[in-house]
Amino acid sequence: MIFPTPRQMKTIEENSDGSGISYRALMENAGEMLTLLINQIGEDFDLSAGAVIFCGSGNNGGDGFVTARLLAEAGIPVTVALACGDPSTELATIEYMELSGAKGVEVIDINDNIEMVFKHLSAASIIVDAVFGTGYRGFLPQNIKDCFTYAEQCSGIKIAADVPSGGDCLRGTVAEGTMKCAYTVTFGYKKVGMLMYPLADYCGEIIVADIGFTDSCIKRIDYLPRLFDERTMLSVFPKRHKNSYKGDFGKLMNIAGCARMSGAAMLSTSAALKCGTGLVTLASTDAVINRIAAHIPEATYLPLSAGRNGSLTESDADTIMKELKNKTAVCIGCGLSVTAGTKAVVKKVLTETECPVILDADGINCISDNIDIIRNTKNKLIITPHIGELAKLSGNSSENAAADRLTLAVNIAREYDVIVVAKGVPTFVAGDGKVYAVPAGNPGLSKGGSGDVLAGIIAALCAQGIEPFKAAAAGVYLHGAAADNAAENFSETAMLPSDVINSLSFVFKNLNR
Repeated sequence: MIFPTPRQMKTIEENSDGSGISYRALMENAGEMLTLLINQIGEDFDLSAGAVIFCGSGNNGGDGFVTARLLAEAGIPVTVALACGDPSTELATIEYMELSGAKGVEVIDINDNIEMVFKHLSAASIIVDAVFGTGYRGFLPQNIKDCFTYAEQCSGIKIAADVPSGGDCLRGTVAEGTMKCAYTVTFGYKKVGMLMYPLADYCGEIIVADIGFTDSCIKRIDYLPRLFDERTMLSVFPKRHKNSYKGDFGKLMNIAGCARMSGAAMLSTSAALKCGTGLVTLASTDAVINRIAAHIPEATYLPLSAGRNGSLTESDADTIMKELKNKTAVCIGCGLSVTAGTKAVVKKVLTETECPVILDADGINCISDNIDIIRNTKNKLIITPHIGELAKLSGNSSENAAADRLTLAVNIAREYDVIVVAKGVPTFVAGDGKVYAVPAGNPGLSKGGSGDVLAGIIAALCAQGIEPFKAAAAGVYLHGAAADNAAENFSETAMLPSDVINSLSFVFKNLNR
């Protein structure tokens, strides 16, 4: 299942037109599918009061004109409310002309007689929003906001054509005045913004309508978001043979912790062990290891010196690199702190390590002022930024990063040839020309330590030999599924990152059932 961006949808439509299914055919098909839903609703509700269809001047309005014609032909009275004046595109104009003289269709420009539009809205059985399509981004004009506000108070069933007008199909935001719909008939594919909130709430029930796109239309479109779900997870995770031994499941080094944040080292190490890694070694200072070793007897430890600030020093780098020679993955950054010493360690690990590297938290902060370092890795690099870290890496504000995580993640993945796990709802995993959307987790993860757990999970999967891009997405899925289990047992408010680690047992048990 794919979730295109607005720009990708434009390419898909161009490819369709070039392969024999024209823009006109797509528009006719879209109108037919919207009409089909309205007719299905009519099996349970009286549609004799007719429909009001708000039509924009572009091709989304054209979809509405087709729907108006087909409903009128079926004997349902229709009011077409022109929201932006006369059609402005060739296709929309053609479909508008098809309405000329059609029996049972009344056309009203909302700028000329908005009170008459209100009158029809009050009586209508169906209210359709076909004003702005998936490429729209910005503010709704006041007259359209007034119509939508009035419509929301009316009893007619609200339906959006492709997307509720004012909804941003890339970012998942909605403009002020966007009308909440009971149904959204989206054409071809659900758009990526519909996975995000608040837009998801405004769409109501989303019905994906087949309007004729073929598989050839999506070929050669890179970074096309795809869903990562349980079925995908089952195809990724390796089965364990009965004659297995610990060496079959990888050797992970976790470089984590400092005097102030020993918990991050504990959480990431515990999570990695819980996900089946054969051997996990925590590389940290004596103080950190002494605090947590009794609680994690399954791990091995690499004690390192600490500077006056309780963090690793540059002198630890050579010891770490020597121990890394036989490791199958390394995770670095959880609770590491940002000092001259930790920056030196991170740089050496990134540029000299032969195995995949998972860079999290302070590991990201250590290179955010010199991101070009990540161009020089010898194996695949996975970075796991939250919104603030994504902002630093991309040179954006936190507000911009929160608004468009997908674009920033893809830009970084493409520019530096890395895998980016842009955390949020959904989490986007971008790399190698691909994107997974992972709609996993709940607000209970909004606690310090949750990211450390995720980093440990992803590192564990990489250490076991799963291809890094899939390991990153699978890690996000497991983390979210475990969080849902923890929320069910402890509530979103009371659940802790350690509860998420313990819940991994139930997730794996269900996956292996």
